[in-house]
Amino acid sequence: MVLGYPVRRVLRDELVELLLDRAAGSEATTVGYLNANTYNLAQRDANLRRDLLDCDILYPDGISIVWASRVLGSPLPERMTAADFFPRFASGCAERGRSLYLLGGAPGVAERAADRLRRDLPSLRIVGARDGFFSDRDALRVVDAVNAAAPDALILGMGSPRQERFAMIERHRIRSPLRWCVGALFDYLAGEEPRGPQWMCDAGFEWLFRLAADPIGKWRRYMMGNPRFVAAVLRARAAGQSAKVGR
Repeated sequence: MVLGYPVRRVLRDELVELLLDRAAGSEATTVGYLNANTYNLAQRDANLRRDLLDCDILYPDGISIVWASRVLGSPLPERMTAADFFPRFASGCAERGRSLYLLGGAPGVAERAADRLRRDLPSLRIVGARDGFFSDRDALRVVDAVNAAAPDALILGMGSPRQERFAMIERHRIRSPLRWCVGALFDYLAGEEPRGPQWMCDAGFEWLFRLAADPIGKWRRYMMGNPRFVAAVLRARAAGQSAKVGR
């Protein structure tokens, strides 16, 4: 557990194999992630908190949760983010004949992300791609389109909290075995948003690159959200230490 959430203690390669297995399974698996931003959002959004807790697999996204796990005395093995290991997952899908449906992003983004994946992996089966700009009234029609395409994995890139809410509200109607929330992944694949250099990502400063690349769009998330998250972690540590002293 990290900050009250059941974050999976897993390495990237182990997670990829787990997701590939679940995409071939007979039972539905909803996959989400926890990072500083989703934690902060869930503090103010009871639905998102419940949706994250209800995920079958919740993995640590980025350096923030790994740092928190170390501060709180239960260190996770490594940082991870979908943009780092999704290519391995897609490659595994191509090798095993698994199919994908990309749902999310602005108009045209999912389609361009699909084109990129097809160029990199010609044998990968992408059975559908569409944007996430649809109303709640149209959700059933979107689910019907996904089910008609019959993907093994529905990849949801609608951002938090919408992607998690959609996955949970529609979980009994969606027939794809794997439903995976991936945030901004489609923007990266489509070239809409740049990623930082690998050394910066590995060092845990990808957030700083994203802030520098889009200060207007990202300042609230990072300049206000990061200190709020750090304060929450330090309060949790202090509360844990107080509880130990009390015993």
